[in-house]
Amino acid sequence: MNNLKAISINVAIPFFVALIFAFLVYYQEKIPSFIFDIMPYIFYVLSAIVIVISWHFNRNRFLFVLFPLVLLYIGFEFLPASKATLLFKYISIIFPLHLLIFLILSERGLFSLWGNLKIAFVVLELAIIVWFVEYPNSMILDIFNIKLFVFDSFPLSDVSIVVGLFILFIMLSLVLFNHFLMYNGSFLLILISLYATLYFVKINNVIELGFIAIVLIILVLLIREAYRLAFYDELTSLPGRRALIEDMAKLGRKYTLAMCDIDHFKKFNDTYGHDTGDEVLKMVATKLANVGGGGKAYRYGGEEFTLLFPSKDVDESYIYADILRENIAKSPFVVRNKKSAKKIFINISAGIVQNSAKDKDPFATMKRADNALYKAKDAGRNKVVKA
Repeated sequence: MNNLKAISINVAIPFFVALIFAFLVYYQEKIPSFIFDIMPYIFYVLSAIVIVISWHFNRNRFLFVLFPLVLLYIGFEFLPASKATLLFKYISIIFPLHLLIFLILSERGLFSLWGNLKIAFVVLELAIIVWFVEYPNSMILDIFNIKLFVFDSFPLSDVSIVVGLFILFIMLSLVLFNHFLMYNGSFLLILISLYATLYFVKINNVIELGFIAIVLIILVLLIREAYRLAFYDELTSLPGRRALIEDMAKLGRKYTLAMCDIDHFKKFNDTYGHDTGDEVLKMVATKLANVGGGGKAYRYGGEEFTLLFPSKDVDESYIYADILRENIAKSPFVVRNKKSAKKIFINISAGIVQNSAKDKDPFATMKRADNALYKAKDAGRNKVVKA
């Protein structure tokens, strides 16, 4: 299960965006009317920005989510009331499923085989919706209008409520147990914002405000994704070297720094393969991420990691680093093959130092920590050496 703090952070950011727009809906009489006149333009501009950023960072799932959303908005704006009502019925069921599908599908190149299949799927999906809006089918409408609950969910149909609850359950499960928290949390709030928009559709300007909220949630997610790509290691999800350099520039007068690496990692890779080696790196990184004492872990490169303890002296930091080393040493790692499973234990060594007046900058402190790491290796490994 995911860490409660991580869940809270990743859900709170899109929730805050949605909450702002909920307040705008509630207090819209206090907003100057010209703001609502330019809202369609705001929606289109934000959508264009998201499309450009998505294209640039090769995050194509947002293109597949946003393009239908823009078409839906155009449909609500320009279709006659009878056809807009039909569009409402169909998308209240189909678009939530669309969201779930493109949340689960992994990123592939837009013009790869999988990308072409996704394009074909979206085109087919839109064609079916256009067909049923233009040529309503009474049998399908009867299915959509089936009464399942004693309460009235108008204007949403009971079928759309069932579909929404089903997708909500899956997305909540992904938030709790899947490690792509940033995406899962944002898509969960997109789903909730969509249903809130559709349910309160009769309130003035709800469609405009709700769709802008959804686009802003996607835009914020893209900005966070760009930050993650720049500052976080893809394999271990720890902050990378660039993040370490940024954080070292913010350090105060006192701090402690530790350099760590996995003992005999090259031999492990040669024996069990690089895929298993990557799993070891992930396991060790998960342990390092939970270092106490206000410390923060970074992947420095390869099998080497850095621990940074701002405002902490070396004696206090040493305790947390050594507890971490012991926890890793006692945690079994299971190597599996087709015939058997073998339990092994991973060790790390570390060198830890406190900055001094002789250090010109944090990089000089890091060099001393690196020297202490070599001493830990020479002393037999699976040790933390304090310099």
